[in-house]
Amino acid sequence: EAYLSSLGFSDAELRRAKVRYVRKIDPDVHTTVKPVMSWLADIGLTTLQVRSVVSKSPTVFGNSLEQILQPAVKWLKHLGLDDGQVAKLLASFPAVLTLSVERTLEPKVKWLKGFGLDNQQVAKALARFPTFLSLSVEK
Repeated sequence: EAYLSSLGFSDAELRRAKVRYVRKIDPDVHTTVKPVMSWLADIGLTTLQVRSVVSKSPTVFGNSLEQILQPAVKWLKHLGLDDGQVAKLLASFPAVLTLSVERTLEPKVKWLKGFGLDNQQVAKALARFPTFLSLSVEK
């Protein structure tokens, strides 16, 4: 908590993060918090966007950087989103970082492609309406 405060998180943002993150954040910020915060900045998120991700979806700290978070961003870029679009998408809908590429994200893209959309059109749609990824596309 002190680390996040030192980065400019307001008391309200910290409270929201605590309420949304049921498990206590590992007190060793060097193994959980700092690597994720650094990675978010490294992939192009501004300080404000990083704060948005953390306050909206603090569960990112409970996910593996190598097995969950990085593959999700790699998948978004593979679809054709550029760095700026990925940063904006993550800031507005950070839960995408917690969704399974194979079980959740791919089926939704396949569903969109079923309407004749190509990768570029899918990327544009997701950049504009990222919460689509949270919707059910089953019959």
